[in-house]
Parts: sequence; C-alpha cells; structure tokens
Amino acid sequence: MPPGRRGRPRGSTPSNAQSTLAFGGRNNKITKPSRPSPAAGKKLSVSVSPSIKQNEDVAKAIDDEPVKAPQVDDVKDDEIVNEDPTLAEGRERELAIRQSQQQKKKAETKKDEAREKARKISDAAVNKYWRDREAERTAARVHQEELTLHEKILRHFDLSSQYGPCVGLSRARRWKRAEGLGLKPPIEVLAVLMKEEGKGNKGMERAFMDG
Repeated sequence: MPPGRRGRPRGSTPSNAQSTLAFGGRNNKITKPSRPSPAAGKKLSVSVSPSIKQNEDVAKAIDDEPVKAPQVDDVKDDEIVNEDPTLAEGRERELAIRQSQQQKKKAETKKDEAREKARKISDAAVNKYWRDREAERTAARVHQEELTLHEKILRHFDLSSQYGPCVGLSRARRWKRAEGLGLKPPIEVLAVLMKEEGKGNKGMERAFMDG
C-alpha cells in the first residue's frame, strides 16, 4: 500500500507563499511630485532680450513703411518675363534698322570725306604718283604707248589684286569697297575716276578685262 499524502490543516498559510498585491487602499495610492502653482492674481515677470526687442522694432518699421510701386524706367529688360513676342520682335527690328541707318550715314560721311580729299588732288600729284609706280619696276612697260596717263593708272589699279577682284563691279565701287575694308587704295585712283567722270567718259567706269 503506497504511503498516503499528508495534508495541511485548513486555514493555515505556508511560510513560503507569495503575498497578495493590493491595488486599492489609502496606503497604496501613487502620487507624483508637482510644482506649486503661483499665487492667484500674481503676474509672472518675463525678461525680454534687447536684441529680440530691436528685431521687433525693425519689423514694425518695415511693416509701417509704404510700398513703392516700380516705375517703368526702373524695370530692366531681363525683368520683363511676360512680354508680348510681337512687341519684342518689333523692338529688335527697329533697333536693327536704326543701326543700319547709323552705319549707312557713317559710310556716306566717310565717302564724302574721301571724295573731298580726291577732289583736291592736282594733276601734278597724279603725275608724281605714276612716276613713283614706274620707278618700282625693273623694266619699262610695253604695249602701253597708245594709252593715256589716266588709263595706265586705272589699269594698274585693275591688276592690283590686293584690293580684291575687279570683274563684276565698277572701278569706283571697287575702290570704295577696298577703302571700307581698310586696304587703303590710292587716293590718286579715285581722283582720276572723278576727273574722268567730270569729262563724261563712262568707258573708264569698268575694268579693261570686264568690258
């Protein structure tokens, strides 16, 4: 027969038993520390930094300042973002025409100055110019005995390739183009052309090989 289990008397509590947690009761109330509230009716004094006050004064002054509307003259071209393309194109066309007129006027002024200078060239100066050209040669020219002095000078100008091609345009226009390009054509050539023009000799207007 197996040994029987001895029971403990009723109402007795074992020595190693866990105690029961109590969540109620006055002694088990959980509290947390709290700061004492200021006395009723007592105002708190808050110190404001001088820099913060200065910033507030500046902001107030900016808000009170009236806003100035931008004038038409103050608006730059790069600030116009919503400009009508038609107006912009018209302004560019007007600017191009104005520049073209200025360049044309400048060229006409320069042309008038050149013609005025050529008008003052005497026949003696023309003869000296040709003698200097002849002195640059090592041999005398041939097949030009029947040519006049003016025609010799103009044919020499025709063969001077540094002033550009001579075919397809008049001698006066070729001289003007060379002058405009800064090639410094002889002023004596323009003087000869003006003298022949005054005589009504239109055959001298074009180069010999362009006739």
